[in-house]
Amino acid sequence: MPNWCVNQFMVRGPAEVLARFKKQAVGYSPWWTRKERAGEPPSPLNFHSLVPVPEEVLRPGYGEAGHAWELRNWGAKWGACEAGLVDECDGCLMYSFNTAWSPPIAFLENVSLQWPTLTFILQYDEPGMGFKG
Repeated sequence: MPNWCVNQFMVRGPAEVLARFKKQAVGYSPWWTRKERAGEPPSPLNFHSLVPVPEEVLRPGYGEAGHAWELRNWGAKWGACEAGLVDECDGCLMYSFNTAWSPPIAFLENVSLQWPTLTFILQYDEPGMGFKG
């Protein structure tokens, strides 16, 4: 069982760009089967929807390659867990979510390259190991 890192993620920018970001961010874990998705609502913040796992990594299943790819490209395995869009106002989206063991710094670095007109702010706290930022 991992230690959970609690994250607050703010996205700021022009309303039309935020609307596109919000729409693209919705999705399911790439590791879930269609059966596992059945009846489950999509997550409002799905890392795979924004920084997708390549097909050649997905094809053989999660395993060591999937884990390594997530750590390298998202900074945390499994992506955003228990994600919620907790506030939305003019020019701002606020998400909360958990990640296993560490904050998703690599995810922020990758997603910020794709959305240069948006500003991303992450606050995180991992009380099990006693670090935050």
